[in-house]
Amino acid sequence: MKFQLEVLEDATETNLDSYIGSKYAVGNYKECEKSVCAGKTILCSRNSSNGIILDTENPQQRGLQQPQTENVIQGPMYSFNEHYPTNIGLVRQRMRTPRLKIWETTLGEITHTKVGMMYLEGVTDPGLIQYTRDKISSIQTDSVQESGELLRLLNPKTGLFPVAVTTERPDRASASLLNGKVVIFLDGTPFSIIAPGSYFDFWESAEDQYLTPFIAVFMRVLRFVAVMLNLFLPAFYIAITSVNIDINRLEINLGASASREGVPYPVWMESLLMLFLLDCIVEAGVRLPRSISATVTMVGGVVLGQAIIQANIVSNLLVIVSATTALTNFIVVDYQMGLVQRILKYFFLAGASLLGVLGIVFSFSIMVICLSRIKSFGISYLTPLGPDARARSNSLGLLGRSHHFSLTNWLNFGRGNRQ
Repeated sequence: MKFQLEVLEDATETNLDSYIGSKYAVGNYKECEKSVCAGKTILCSRNSSNGIILDTENPQQRGLQQPQTENVIQGPMYSFNEHYPTNIGLVRQRMRTPRLKIWETTLGEITHTKVGMMYLEGVTDPGLIQYTRDKISSIQTDSVQESGELLRLLNPKTGLFPVAVTTERPDRASASLLNGKVVIFLDGTPFSIIAPGSYFDFWESAEDQYLTPFIAVFMRVLRFVAVMLNLFLPAFYIAITSVNIDINRLEINLGASASREGVPYPVWMESLLMLFLLDCIVEAGVRLPRSISATVTMVGGVVLGQAIIQANIVSNLLVIVSATTALTNFIVVDYQMGLVQRILKYFFLAGASLLGVLGIVFSFSIMVICLSRIKSFGISYLTPLGPDARARSNSLGLLGRSHHFSLTNWLNFGRGNRQ
């Protein structure tokens, strides 16, 4: 027993020696109470209302790892983690300038989660900085657990489309700061928010800036074509095989009819069934453990597709269309926008089922109108193509020389208050 007490005392003394030279401060009762909840130590006498706050917190965190949701082809092989000071340090490591500023506050009446907004002084528009600060300060909630929840609180009327890009790559966050945007960090999550966001930001990869201009343009055109195929291909198949049959050549109509021989359901029903099954397979692959997800989705897709064709539930041509649609959905860089694409194809499918090609045009017009009405932190969501966007995006100027991307011409936050 004596030996155990001596070992315990030695371990305690060694642990206390590790905190020699730690910061300390004097605080009142409220400050001491808040510090205890943050993992710090308070030294005070009995019946005292003040105390000495010792910085002895030891938060648990994982080491730097590769990004889990953004594959790195070229660039730094580390990402943000759940530790707020580490994320701030990773950005400062890449931008060693006193112009890099940070504004901090806490959110949540219960959790008191730390939030920080980084911006580059002299590049970021002051109106954007003040607008974002006011938005964050106006949030009243009990807790904020993740950056997605924070983004929803910052823009409660966003609707279907995400209004800002979330990333766990320090190089992408640093590039956005150089382009005049702000980056918001939340303690406890590896995902940072890049604001404001444009619809075209979700189709850009961080590696585009590291490639030659012609290759980068080719990759973006490829993604754009894939997006159009993902939205229009199932709807166009329904339109030309069930509504607007007269616009096809006779050979195409005969081939489509032959592939659907024996199928008891209408085209729109079999298309809806096939797309729904593919979405179920994709979602199963995301939720299953990584060790078995690839095997289950591959076997399930092959066996299910073969069984459906042999049972004459869907046609062979529809299987090709559905597989192409599912494949093009994975070309989307941002995961949130990929989910939006999966929902939108059903909207276009409904329009094509009712009005054919005219329904596709009508659905596309509704989508463009909705996009033009969205504001991301006070800026048009279709920048640099929207009605309020009068500045050229640096990302679209790959073939020209490099430009600093200022948001001064984008913003229109009460000109009378910014004289």
